[in-house]
Amino acid sequence: MKIGIFDHLSRKVGGGQLVAAQMAAQLSHGHDVELIHCGEGYSLSSLAKAFEVDLGRVKERVIPNSYESFNLPGQVSTSAYLRDGLMSNRRLTQPYDLFLYSGHGVPPFSSARRGIVYCHFPFEGCPEVTLNSSEKFKNRSLLSRWMHLAAYDCMWKYRMSGYQTVLANSQFTAHWIKQSWKKDAQVVYPPVSLQATEVEKRNVIVSIGRFIDNHNSKNHMQQLKAFAALLDKGGAGWRLNLIGFCTMIPKEVAYLEELQRAARNLPVTFVVNADRKVVLRHLAEARLFWHTTGLSDRETTDPSKMEHFGIATVEAMLAGCVPLAPAQGGQVEIVEHGSSGYLCRNTEELVEYSVRLVGDEQLLCGMSRHAVERGQLFKQSVFEQGIYRVVSKCFEGLGTSMISTS
Repeated sequence: MKIGIFDHLSRKVGGGQLVAAQMAAQLSHGHDVELIHCGEGYSLSSLAKAFEVDLGRVKERVIPNSYESFNLPGQVSTSAYLRDGLMSNRRLTQPYDLFLYSGHGVPPFSSARRGIVYCHFPFEGCPEVTLNSSEKFKNRSLLSRWMHLAAYDCMWKYRMSGYQTVLANSQFTAHWIKQSWKKDAQVVYPPVSLQATEVEKRNVIVSIGRFIDNHNSKNHMQQLKAFAALLDKGGAGWRLNLIGFCTMIPKEVAYLEELQRAARNLPVTFVVNADRKVVLRHLAEARLFWHTTGLSDRETTDPSKMEHFGIATVEAMLAGCVPLAPAQGGQVEIVEHGSSGYLCRNTEELVEYSVRLVGDEQLLCGMSRHAVERGQLFKQSVFEQGIYRVVSKCFEGLGTSMISTS
């Protein structure tokens, strides 16, 4: 059985790459697996090292520029897409008995015998959603809009008919898949595998996130302001460690330097571009974990600015850190408020709950134990069992044995 796993997010290493790598490793037991990516951001060997996963049986297929959108309503004409786009989609997918798409966007038309989508969040919508959000399209005549929507709807149904199953990384994402793609999705939470080092806990708060100021901001500056407030309210003796990756892109370097200037008079350590062992040591030593993606003092309704799951939160919990995370997005599926951590609606609550924890050793230790227990629900074996069930069902009727869960 030949399986192609297409990472459509491969220009940086993150949670999406972890999912693709773990699926590739699991499915390679007894099957011919290729991990497909654009060739930017990582190689197969660097991916194996980053996540400590065995990809020795996995082959690599590099397709330049394959990170580009597969969505039909776009910059090219329909005729050009049908002529060129469908042909490239066929070359991408046809070699496989099972084509597994992992990404944020609309998947390509699949010519494989079976197909599965693992959606991390539907940033691109189906044609109906995409076109109806366009002012230019709204200005067309009623007949023109109807004709275009009818044609695109037929193509959308044809596109998605190549996939037997759509998977989501959280209930939150599954909800937005239904809204944006008009498709039901099964939830298979991303795998979290962490062997925490046994070290003495210190009065440290840790945060993990790329040093990049974009639409999915990790809100580092907000964390610095919250930490300063915590120090004034009983947090003396505590430190904040900001861990993240920073490229050499001038905009990102400037953002990191701005944060370092803002933290100049605070007990803050920046851990930049550290390897996984260093990150795990910091998690093992810390007592609190701050996650502020999407956290805002103004109510936000934009799901793209929220955390869609939160692998780093689960890793921190497994390491015994008490998480403080936004009360929205995928975080509410991970953290049980008041038991395994706190869900915060704004910066004020982030500070309030942190003050409560640093001032009560018994509460802090008890919630740390509950955090570890809660994190077990998202461990790697649960992910593998979910993938096993879904892929085995897709294999039914293809005359092959089921995959191994080892």
